[in-house]
Amino acid sequence: MGITKQFVYLLCGGIVLLILALFLKNSFTMLIIYNLICAALLIIDYFISIDERDITLLRNGDDKLSIYESGAISIQVFNKSNYALYLEIKDEIPDFHFETETATMKGRVMPREKTDFKYMVYPTKRGAFTFENIHVKCEGRLKLCTKIFKVVIPGDYKVYPNMENLRKYRLNMCNNRSFKQGQKTLKTIGKGTSFESLREYVAGDEYRKINWKATARGDKPILNQYEPEKDQHVHILIDTGRAMSYSVRGFRKLDLVVNTALVLSDIVNQNGDKSGLMVFNTKVDNMIIPGKGPGHRGKIMEALYHIDNTNQTSNYEVAFYYLKKKERHRSIVFFFTDFNTVEETESILKVLPAISKNNLVVIILIKNESIELISSLKIKNKEDLFNKGVALEIIDERRKIINLLNRKGILCIECAPEKLEYTVVNKYIQVKNRTYL
Repeated sequence: MGITKQFVYLLCGGIVLLILALFLKNSFTMLIIYNLICAALLIIDYFISIDERDITLLRNGDDKLSIYESGAISIQVFNKSNYALYLEIKDEIPDFHFETETATMKGRVMPREKTDFKYMVYPTKRGAFTFENIHVKCEGRLKLCTKIFKVVIPGDYKVYPNMENLRKYRLNMCNNRSFKQGQKTLKTIGKGTSFESLREYVAGDEYRKINWKATARGDKPILNQYEPEKDQHVHILIDTGRAMSYSVRGFRKLDLVVNTALVLSDIVNQNGDKSGLMVFNTKVDNMIIPGKGPGHRGKIMEALYHIDNTNQTSNYEVAFYYLKKKERHRSIVFFFTDFNTVEETESILKVLPAISKNNLVVIILIKNESIELISSLKIKNKEDLFNKGVALEIIDERRKIINLLNRKGILCIECAPEKLEYTVVNKYIQVKNRTYL
């Protein structure tokens, strides 16, 4: 039990009696009686006020949150008493993985009515989390005391990859707009491998696309027009090993990759192709065969929201041969990983033909901007000289890795963290339109 400001003000009235006690007889006795009356009123207020049986708390609303995006937590309070209640409600937030300005909510609940209390949280990690206890502080009927009690009301919330960019890409798709970085629309008539229609030849068209039989019948050059084929399988491979255990600009690399994978999968499906997913480390943790539709998208979301990185070195051989065994179609494979040395890259290249022989493989690397920043600093002392030398060596090693992969016929791209989604989506567009060479 606590006391309110009103009770403190009431006790202050006894100061007047204390002053009178210095000059008048029996004033000290009156002071004692006054304090006893105050104490009695406080006790009465405690017993006539509500307890936890007089209110019902219920967590309601959406139980899905997005990482690095503010979301609302809602608690509904039902006042079963016959008088208005002034409440302070504080929720217990799981440690470390949620940020909030304040989880304390204040408000009045009228008799026999329900009121929703809301506060905002900012998740910093994907996964499933349980919000356990809610602490309630209620003002007494006489406004002299406060009653505090705890209500155990578990609420399960799932933190998914950030879906804000996914909505943005969907809007672009609906409006048939170009993507900002590559300025390429998703559907390009005239490129691709699937026959779409015939049209008359115009200056600048490729001669190899001329349909000679149609040209002979019409006495004028006729051209085959193509579009990217549909229902092509696009696999997304995510390495959750040591390569993804680092952070870039305060964001975990794996979180950036998961968000990009979700966007890419959605774009692939909207373009008429089928997206698949493989998550692996020392073994294949999950594989979703290529598909599309709302149900398939739900599977992708459920597979991605809780994955986490480890500090172990991934077994690429197991992953590649598992994919080779499961996939018989010629597919596009987007492989999210990272390499630190040329030697490590060469060891991966030994097993990469298992999937690169019959599929088009695109390896995605995230640029380490802190290393590039160090490499561009002016040298002021020996420590700066050493740091810059190491940074330049790392960048040179990185360049060798990318060149080595490209010479082997593997598309390898490195991009800044903030351009990861745009770069990957545009690379998919280029691959579909055969404009990546």
